[in-house]
Amino acid sequence: MNDAYRHRRSRSHPSDRTSRPSARGPMVPAVRSASVHPAGRGHRRAAAIGPLRWEVYFIIGVILALALIFFAGGIIASIKARPALEGTGVAGIQQAQAAMPDSPRGASPLDALLGRGSSDGRPASFAVDPEKTDWNYGDNGRKTVYLTIDDGPSENTQAVLDILDRYGCKATFFVVGHNEEYFPLIAEAFKRGHTIGMHTYSHDYAEVYSSPEAYFADLDAISAVVQEQIGFVPCFIRFPGGSSNDVSADYCPGIMTQLADEVQQRGFQYWDWNLSVGDGSEHTAEEILGYGTEPVYGSDDPAATENIVLLCHDSATKGTTVEALPGIIEHYQQLGYSFEALTRDSWVCHHEILN
Repeated sequence: MNDAYRHRRSRSHPSDRTSRPSARGPMVPAVRSASVHPAGRGHRRAAAIGPLRWEVYFIIGVILALALIFFAGGIIASIKARPALEGTGVAGIQQAQAAMPDSPRGASPLDALLGRGSSDGRPASFAVDPEKTDWNYGDNGRKTVYLTIDDGPSENTQAVLDILDRYGCKATFFVVGHNEEYFPLIAEAFKRGHTIGMHTYSHDYAEVYSSPEAYFADLDAISAVVQEQIGFVPCFIRFPGGSSNDVSADYCPGIMTQLADEVQQRGFQYWDWNLSVGDGSEHTAEEILGYGTEPVYGSDDPAATENIVLLCHDSATKGTTVEALPGIIEHYQQLGYSFEALTRDSWVCHHEILN
């Protein structure tokens, strides 16, 4: 063995098996320079490394293929388990929910993969069910504000969610079908512990209240949106304009009396409100704060009513509501109220029906 070979051999290091400094700058794989070793030593080293790398790549490929098969299977199972909702009515919705494959707390495999649904029992408890007819028309025994937010989701929903998080409050979102780009915020609100209810898909009074059949077609449409986002159809609804609206009489006399009874027969419950922040029309943040902290209807003392169902709105034009919300929350928290989302056990607030 000559001195030149000894010199090259003495400079070798185990790290050379992965990389070594190159005169041209960056680290380069040792295999690419194997030919500089004498007597074909580098070729033997390359032959030893090559099969090992091939086996690693093969194993990785098998794992990825299995993951892809599992993912595709979940999607196919979810699609097969969800019959089309259009025109099926509530019976079709319930059939679709019953057909959903077993998965954590009512969420389908697709819901789980996309991070939707819940693991806290709310789907099983909140899903529309005609067999569940025990509602609370008394009170819950504590000072509670049920903040109910209509007409979202919108570009303001994220700000509302962040404010609620900041104050440790839960709310109920009665959603509509206007802004498809914001539909994922329905899932986000549910994920953060808020309740999702259906308001209306179109919010077109002439269309929604033209007949009972038209109302339930609209309810089916918004129910499908909600189910797509949270994995089930909840029992909570709010009529456009509330159950006391009289504009519906212009399109179908007596429809509210009929609907109020029939939605409950189908397993839903409707909530009106006993206090509004007044943002149904244009107001400043200061005015909204004032309206939202007034004494509850029929009471001279804002602390005299234990159950407050507070109405406000979430749409692109309701920036002043977002501005006023922290002050409203602070007002009631200082009076000893907690902010809770609606559940099946919450106090049910109904208006006097005028049509």
